[in-house]
Amino acid sequence: MQLRDTILRKSYELFYKQGFHDSGVELLAKRAGTTKRTLYAHFGNKEGLIEEVLKYRHQMFMGQLKDYFDIFELKDVPGIARCYLTFLKDWTSSEDFYGCMFINACAEYSDTQSSPHQIAKQHKTEVRQWLLAKFEQVGAENAKQKSDTLFVFGEGIIVAAQTGQESLELDAEFFKVFA
Repeated sequence: MQLRDTILRKSYELFYKQGFHDSGVELLAKRAGTTKRTLYAHFGNKEGLIEEVLKYRHQMFMGQLKDYFDIFELKDVPGIARCYLTFLKDWTSSEDFYGCMFINACAEYSDTQSSPHQIAKQHKTEVRQWLLAKFEQVGAENAKQKSDTLFVFGEGIIVAAQTGQESLELDAEFFKVFA
């Protein structure tokens, strides 16, 4: 199990920095300190590895999001909005930000029926559902509309950072209109 985890972690790092198509199996195996044969034994093929890496990233992202929210006692819509956008702004401003792996997966696997595209869609859906639950917890009116709006703003922050717009200045007070 330990070797599988090492392959997964090292593959995640390489896919995140270089992309899925630019990361060959030989290089993935080398980075993990193993052979292609061993990599295939654990994941079947490159596509199987990509699927597992995306699932790994999903778990990591959701854990980071939940941990961040747990720091604060959020009681209203503007608080949730500020917290989520600050979380994203902190992540996208970090030294090790190479874009959103799920947005990247959709770009590299544009066929909406492909497994990476489907996993990315599921990730984004779960983020939306998580935000909806947060708004429902504080009794927000039109919670779905608010969560969808916040989600779209958040995706904008991610794409803006991914396209070199690091100097964004956000008006956190803007979200008081959603209260």
